[in-house]
Amino acid sequence: MAEKDITPSMEKALTEGKELLASKQSSLIQLGQIQAFNFVGKLVTVTELKIVQQIKESKSYKGLTYTDENQKVVTVTTWEECCKHFLHTDPQNIDNRLRNLQQFGEEFFEQAQQMKLGYRDLRALRQLPEDEQALVIESEAVEVGDKEAVKDLIDELKAKHKKELSKTKTDLDATEHMLRSSRELQKKSALEIQELKEQLEHKKFSSSRWQHEVKSLFEAQAKISNQILEGFNQLLVLNEQLDTMQLDEQTHHVATDAFYADAKSLLKGLAHLWNEIYRSHGHLDETAKPSGEWLAEFGYEGTEEVM
Repeated sequence: MAEKDITPSMEKALTEGKELLASKQSSLIQLGQIQAFNFVGKLVTVTELKIVQQIKESKSYKGLTYTDENQKVVTVTTWEECCKHFLHTDPQNIDNRLRNLQQFGEEFFEQAQQMKLGYRDLRALRQLPEDEQALVIESEAVEVGDKEAVKDLIDELKAKHKKELSKTKTDLDATEHMLRSSRELQKKSALEIQELKEQLEHKKFSSSRWQHEVKSLFEAQAKISNQILEGFNQLLVLNEQLDTMQLDEQTHHVATDAFYADAKSLLKGLAHLWNEIYRSHGHLDETAKPSGEWLAEFGYEGTEEVM
Protein backbone atom coordinates (compact mmCIF):
# COMPACT_ATOMS: atom_id res chain seq x y z
CA MET A 1 0.00 0.00 0.00
CA ALA A 2 1.38 3.42 -0.98
CA GLU A 3 2.15 5.88 1.80
CA LYS A 4 -0.39 8.37 0.40
CA ASP A 5 -3.13 5.73 0.73
CA ILE A 6 -2.76 5.59 4.54
CA THR A 7 -5.61 7.49 6.20
CA PRO A 8 -5.26 9.29 9.59
CA SER A 9 -7.36 6.60 11.28
CA MET A 10 -5.17 3.85 9.84
CA GLU A 11 -2.05 5.74 10.91
CA LYS A 12 -3.45 6.06 14.44
CA ALA A 13 -4.23 2.34 14.54
CA LEU A 14 -0.71 1.48 13.38
CA THR A 15 0.77 3.75 16.05
CA GLU A 16 -1.36 2.20 18.79
CA GLY A 17 -0.43 -1.27 17.56
CA LYS A 18 3.27 -0.44 17.72
CA GLU A 19 2.87 0.98 21.24
CA LEU A 20 0.96 -2.12 22.39
CA LEU A 21 3.61 -4.38 20.88
CA ALA A 22 6.34 -2.38 22.58
CA SER A 23 4.48 -2.64 25.89
CA LYS A 24 4.15 -6.42 25.61
CA GLN A 25 7.79 -6.71 24.56
CA SER A 26 8.79 -4.67 27.62
CA SER A 27 6.72 -6.91 29.89
CA LEU A 28 8.32 -10.02 28.42
CA ILE A 29 11.77 -8.53 28.97
CA GLN A 30 10.92 -7.68 32.59
CA LEU A 31 9.49 -11.14 33.21
CA GLY A 32 12.58 -12.63 31.65
CA GLN A 33 14.72 -10.63 34.04
CA ILE A 34 12.82 -12.01 36.99
CA GLN A 35 13.12 -15.57 35.71
CA ALA A 36 16.81 -15.01 35.16
CA PHE A 37 17.15 -14.19 38.87
CA ASN A 38 15.93 -17.72 39.70
CA PHE A 39 12.75 -16.21 41.07
CA VAL A 40 10.85 -19.49 41.37
CA GLY A 41 10.43 -20.64 44.95
CA LYS A 42 12.96 -18.20 46.43
CA LEU A 43 12.85 -14.97 48.42
CA VAL A 44 12.95 -12.06 46.00
CA THR A 45 14.74 -8.74 46.22
CA VAL A 46 13.25 -5.26 46.26
CA THR A 47 14.35 -4.81 42.65
CA GLU A 48 12.46 -7.88 41.50
CA LEU A 49 9.35 -6.94 43.46
CA LYS A 50 9.34 -3.45 41.97
CA ILE A 51 9.31 -5.00 38.51
CA VAL A 52 6.43 -7.28 39.52
CA GLN A 53 4.56 -4.31 41.05
CA GLN A 54 4.95 -2.29 37.86
CA ILE A 55 3.65 -5.14 35.71
CA LYS A 56 0.71 -5.74 38.01
CA GLU A 57 -0.34 -2.08 38.32
CA SER A 58 0.02 -1.36 34.60
CA LYS A 59 -1.77 -4.62 33.71
CA SER A 60 0.75 -5.00 30.92
CA TYR A 61 0.57 -8.76 31.41
CA LYS A 62 -2.78 -8.75 29.60
CA GLY A 63 -2.35 -9.96 26.03
CA LEU A 64 0.74 -12.06 26.69
CA THR A 65 0.46 -15.59 25.39
CA TYR A 66 1.61 -19.01 26.55
CA THR A 67 1.23 -22.60 25.38
CA ASP A 68 -0.99 -24.78 27.58
CA GLU A 69 -0.70 -28.52 28.22
CA ASN A 70 -2.64 -29.20 25.00
CA GLN A 71 -0.13 -27.17 23.00
CA LYS A 72 -2.70 -24.45 22.38
CA VAL A 73 -1.78 -20.80 22.46
CA VAL A 74 -3.66 -19.05 25.28
CA THR A 75 -3.86 -15.31 25.94
CA VAL A 76 -3.32 -14.06 29.50
CA THR A 77 -6.25 -12.00 30.83
CA THR A 78 -5.78 -12.12 34.62
CA TRP A 79 -3.05 -11.49 37.18
CA GLU A 80 -3.52 -15.06 38.45
CA GLU A 81 -2.69 -16.46 34.99
CA CYS A 82 0.41 -14.28 34.79
CA CYS A 83 1.63 -15.52 38.19
CA LYS A 84 0.97 -19.15 37.32
CA HIS A 85 2.39 -19.32 33.78
CA PHE A 86 5.12 -16.64 33.79
CA LEU A 87 6.17 -16.23 37.42
CA HIS A 88 5.39 -19.86 38.26
CA THR A 89 4.10 -19.09 41.76
CA ASP A 90 0.88 -18.51 43.65
CA PRO A 91 -0.56 -14.96 43.31
CA GLN A 92 -1.24 -14.85 47.06
CA ASN A 93 2.47 -15.39 47.69
CA ILE A 94 3.40 -12.48 45.42
CA ASP A 95 0.67 -10.20 46.79
CA ASN A 96 1.79 -10.85 50.37
CA ARG A 97 5.35 -9.87 49.47
CA LEU A 98 4.16 -6.73 47.72
CA ARG A 99 2.04 -5.87 50.76
CA ASN A 100 5.02 -6.34 53.08
CA LEU A 101 7.23 -4.17 50.86
CA GLN A 102 4.64 -1.39 50.75
CA GLN A 103 3.88 -1.48 54.49
CA PHE A 104 7.37 -1.94 55.93
CA GLY A 105 9.51 -0.07 53.40
CA GLU A 106 12.45 -1.19 51.27
CA GLU A 107 15.13 -1.09 53.97
CA PHE A 108 13.33 -3.32 56.47
CA PHE A 109 12.09 -5.61 53.70
CA GLU A 110 15.67 -6.22 52.53
CA GLN A 111 16.76 -6.89 56.11
CA ALA A 112 13.84 -9.25 56.66
CA GLN A 113 14.81 -11.16 53.52
CA GLN A 114 18.41 -11.41 54.64
CA MET A 115 17.34 -12.69 58.07
CA LYS A 116 14.85 -15.02 56.32
CA LEU A 117 11.91 -13.96 58.47
CA GLY A 118 8.97 -16.22 57.67
CA TYR A 119 5.59 -15.28 56.29
CA ARG A 120 3.89 -15.87 59.64
CA ASP A 121 6.31 -13.52 61.41
CA LEU A 122 5.67 -10.74 58.89
CA ARG A 123 1.93 -11.33 59.00
CA ALA A 124 2.00 -11.05 62.82
CA LEU A 125 4.00 -7.83 62.45
CA ARG A 126 1.41 -6.40 60.02
CA GLN A 127 -1.36 -7.07 62.55
CA LEU A 128 0.31 -4.97 65.26
CA PRO A 129 -0.54 -1.26 65.71
CA GLU A 130 1.71 1.11 63.77
CA ASP A 131 3.62 2.32 66.83
CA GLU A 132 4.47 -1.26 67.81
CA GLN A 133 5.47 -2.08 64.22
CA ALA A 134 7.91 0.84 64.45
CA LEU A 135 9.39 -0.64 67.65
CA VAL A 136 10.30 -3.78 65.70
CA ILE A 137 11.43 -2.11 62.47
CA GLU A 138 13.66 0.38 64.30
CA SER A 139 14.97 -2.14 66.86
CA GLU A 140 18.61 -2.96 67.40
CA ALA A 141 17.81 -6.62 66.70
CA VAL A 142 16.86 -5.72 63.11
CA GLU A 143 19.92 -3.51 62.76
CA VAL A 144 22.32 -6.34 63.72
CA GLY A 145 20.31 -9.00 61.86
CA ASP A 146 19.41 -11.10 64.93
CA LYS A 147 16.51 -13.15 63.57
CA GLU A 148 15.59 -14.88 66.84
CA ALA A 149 15.59 -11.59 68.78
CA VAL A 150 13.31 -10.05 66.15
CA LYS A 151 10.93 -13.04 66.33
CA ASP A 152 10.90 -12.84 70.15
CA LEU A 153 10.12 -9.11 70.01
CA ILE A 154 7.24 -9.68 67.58
CA ASP A 155 5.85 -12.48 69.78
CA GLU A 156 6.15 -10.30 72.90
CA LEU A 157 4.31 -7.38 71.30
CA LYS A 158 1.72 -9.72 69.83
CA ALA A 159 1.01 -11.21 73.29
CA LYS A 160 0.83 -7.71 74.80
CA HIS A 161 -1.57 -6.54 72.08
CA LYS A 162 -3.74 -9.64 72.55
CA LYS A 163 -3.88 -9.00 76.32
CA GLU A 164 -4.87 -5.36 75.76
CA LEU A 165 -7.60 -6.40 73.31
CA SER A 166 -8.89 -8.93 75.84
CA LYS A 167 -9.02 -6.26 78.58
CA THR A 168 -10.80 -3.85 76.26
CA LYS A 169 -13.38 -6.52 75.42
CA THR A 170 -13.89 -7.26 79.13
CA ASP A 171 -14.38 -3.56 79.88
CA LEU A 172 -16.81 -3.20 76.99
CA ASP A 173 -18.75 -6.26 78.14
CA ALA A 174 -19.03 -4.76 81.64
CA THR A 175 -20.15 -1.42 80.23
CA GLU A 176 -22.67 -3.10 77.97
CA HIS A 177 -24.02 -5.05 80.94
CA MET A 178 -24.47 -1.89 82.98
CA LEU A 179 -26.09 -0.08 80.06
CA ARG A 180 -28.43 -3.03 79.58
CA SER A 181 -29.32 -2.97 83.28
CA SER A 182 -29.97 0.76 83.04
CA ARG A 183 -32.24 0.27 80.03
CA GLU A 184 -34.13 -2.53 81.80
CA LEU A 185 -34.57 -0.36 84.90
CA GLN A 186 -35.80 2.51 82.75
CA LYS A 187 -38.22 0.21 80.95
CA LYS A 188 -39.44 -1.29 84.23
CA SER A 189 -40.01 2.14 85.73
CA ALA A 190 -41.91 3.27 82.65
CA LEU A 191 -44.11 0.16 82.80
CA GLU A 192 -44.81 0.69 86.50
CA ILE A 193 -45.68 4.33 85.91
CA GLN A 194 -48.01 3.32 83.08
CA GLU A 195 -49.56 0.60 85.24
CA LEU A 196 -50.11 3.07 88.07
CA LYS A 197 -51.66 5.54 85.67
CA GLU A 198 -54.06 2.90 84.37
CA GLN A 199 -54.96 1.90 87.91
CA LEU A 200 -55.71 5.51 88.81
CA GLU A 201 -57.85 5.93 85.75
CA HIS A 202 -59.92 2.82 86.35
CA LYS A 203 -60.16 2.65 90.11
CA LYS A 204 -63.10 4.24 91.85
CA PHE A 205 -62.41 5.15 95.45
CA SER A 206 -65.14 4.50 97.97
CA SER A 207 -65.53 6.82 100.96
CA SER A 208 -64.77 3.93 103.36
CA ARG A 209 -61.31 3.15 101.99
CA TRP A 210 -60.08 6.36 100.36
CA GLN A 211 -57.38 6.98 103.00
CA HIS A 212 -55.93 3.47 102.44
CA GLU A 213 -55.96 3.96 98.67
CA VAL A 214 -54.15 7.30 99.00
CA LYS A 215 -51.54 5.68 101.24
CA SER A 216 -50.99 2.94 98.65
CA LEU A 217 -50.68 5.55 95.93
CA PHE A 218 -48.05 7.54 97.86
CA GLU A 219 -46.10 4.38 98.74
CA ALA A 220 -46.10 3.29 95.10
CA GLN A 221 -44.95 6.76 94.07
CA ALA A 222 -42.14 6.68 96.66
CA LYS A 223 -41.03 3.23 95.45
CA ILE A 224 -40.95 4.27 91.81
CA SER A 225 -39.18 7.55 92.60
CA ASN A 226 -36.52 5.72 94.61
CA GLN A 227 -35.97 3.29 91.72
CA ILE A 228 -35.53 6.21 89.34
CA LEU A 229 -33.05 7.88 91.71
CA GLU A 230 -31.15 4.59 92.00
CA GLY A 231 -31.06 4.46 88.22
CA PHE A 232 -29.58 7.97 88.16
CA ASN A 233 -26.91 6.87 90.63
CA GLN A 234 -26.04 3.89 88.42
CA LEU A 235 -25.79 6.19 85.42
CA LEU A 236 -23.35 8.42 87.35
CA VAL A 237 -21.26 5.32 88.16
CA LEU A 238 -21.30 4.38 84.47
CA ASN A 239 -20.20 7.87 83.49
CA GLU A 240 -17.25 7.74 85.89
CA GLN A 241 -16.32 4.29 84.61
CA LEU A 242 -16.31 5.50 81.01
CA ASP A 243 -13.96 8.35 81.97
CA THR A 244 -11.47 5.99 83.64
CA MET A 245 -11.47 3.13 81.12
CA GLN A 246 -8.35 2.65 79.04
CA LEU A 247 -9.99 2.47 75.60
CA ASP A 248 -8.79 3.28 72.13
CA GLU A 249 -10.32 6.36 70.51
CA GLN A 250 -12.87 4.54 68.33
CA THR A 251 -14.09 2.25 71.14
CA HIS A 252 -14.36 5.18 73.57
CA HIS A 253 -16.38 7.14 70.99
CA VAL A 254 -18.83 4.23 70.46
CA ALA A 255 -19.30 3.65 74.23
CA THR A 256 -19.81 7.33 75.12
CA ASP A 257 -22.12 7.86 72.14
CA ALA A 258 -24.39 4.97 73.26
CA PHE A 259 -24.29 6.10 76.90
CA TYR A 260 -25.19 9.69 75.99
CA ALA A 261 -28.06 8.61 73.70
CA ASP A 262 -29.60 6.33 76.34
CA ALA A 263 -29.31 8.96 79.10
CA LYS A 264 -30.85 11.59 76.83
CA SER A 265 -33.74 9.25 75.99
CA LEU A 266 -34.36 8.67 79.71
CA LEU A 267 -34.38 12.39 80.50
CA LYS A 268 -36.74 13.10 77.60
CA GLY A 269 -39.11 10.51 79.04
CA LEU A 270 -38.98 12.14 82.47
CA ALA A 271 -39.47 15.59 80.94
CA HIS A 272 -42.55 14.31 79.11
CA LEU A 273 -43.89 12.82 82.36
CA TRP A 274 -43.35 16.11 84.21
CA ASN A 275 -45.10 18.08 81.46
CA GLU A 276 -48.12 15.79 81.78
CA ILE A 277 -48.18 16.15 85.58
CA TYR A 278 -47.70 19.92 85.44
CA ARG A 279 -50.45 20.30 82.87
CA SER A 280 -52.83 18.53 85.26
CA HIS A 281 -51.70 19.94 88.60
CA GLY A 282 -49.44 22.95 87.96
CA HIS A 283 -51.93 25.25 89.68
CA LEU A 284 -50.91 23.65 93.00
CA ASP A 285 -47.33 24.99 92.88
CA GLU A 286 -47.82 27.37 95.82
CA THR A 287 -49.89 25.10 98.06
CA ALA A 288 -48.74 21.55 97.36
CA LYS A 289 -47.21 19.53 100.21
CA PRO A 290 -45.14 16.28 99.92
CA SER A 291 -46.79 12.92 100.54
CA GLY A 292 -45.19 12.47 103.97
CA GLU A 293 -46.99 15.49 105.38
CA TRP A 294 -50.33 14.40 103.99
CA LEU A 295 -49.91 10.87 105.31
CA ALA A 296 -49.16 12.28 108.76
CA GLU A 297 -52.42 14.17 108.58
CA PHE A 298 -54.19 10.93 107.65
CA GLY A 299 -52.75 9.28 110.75
CA TYR A 300 -50.03 7.17 109.06
CA GLU A 301 -46.45 7.26 110.32
CA GLY A 302 -43.06 6.03 109.12
CA THR A 303 -43.67 6.53 105.40
CA GLU A 304 -40.42 7.29 103.57
CA GLU A 305 -40.31 10.62 101.82
CA VAL A 306 -38.53 11.06 98.51
CA MET A 307 -36.25 14.10 98.49
